[in-house]
Amino acid sequence: MVLNRRCVKIRQVLFIFVSLCLCGSFSYAQESITVAVASSFYAKTQQISEAFEAKHDIKIRVVSGSTGRLYNQIKQGAPFDIFIAADAKRPALLARQHKQIDQGFVGLKIKGKLVSDLNSLRNKNIHHIAMANPDVAPFGLATKQVLQQAGLWQPLQAKLVYAQNAMQAAMMVNQGLTDAGFVPDCR
Repeated sequence: MVLNRRCVKIRQVLFIFVSLCLCGSFSYAQESITVAVASSFYAKTQQISEAFEAKHDIKIRVVSGSTGRLYNQIKQGAPFDIFIAADAKRPALLARQHKQIDQGFVGLKIKGKLVSDLNSLRNKNIHHIAMANPDVAPFGLATKQVLQQAGLWQPLQAKLVYAQNAMQAAMMVNQGLTDAGFVPDCR
């Protein structure tokens, strides 16, 4: 019975850390993710990372150590995107210190410039609009919601080109593969 309680607690702890520690690092498109992981979770994290890399075009770098040491590195500015700790205390402290853990903004880029007028997407010279797939990417779901609120979701369907994620959508726009697109935008 004690072992079962401990396993439940560890699963809850893992969930808390992964959901809390995406720390805004994804506001810019990137090709790799750095994960700080308590050594007790290293083997499982490595397995999950390998499976993720096989499906996505993103490299996972796993850095293992004690929860306390990784926590201190994060406090001193270590560039970790995800923190998987062996206790709930340190991620809670990080959450309190940062007040707001993650926040991202959807930006609209047309012909290389950030713009704010969504209706400009109706322009007949805009044939393809890149966005992250709303069925698999939270960034894409946020984009879909913005377009729905503006009454543009249905009218733009024929122009939408789905990317696997926000990073790929930004790449499509930045390389001129689409006329416009929704990209991570830092405010």
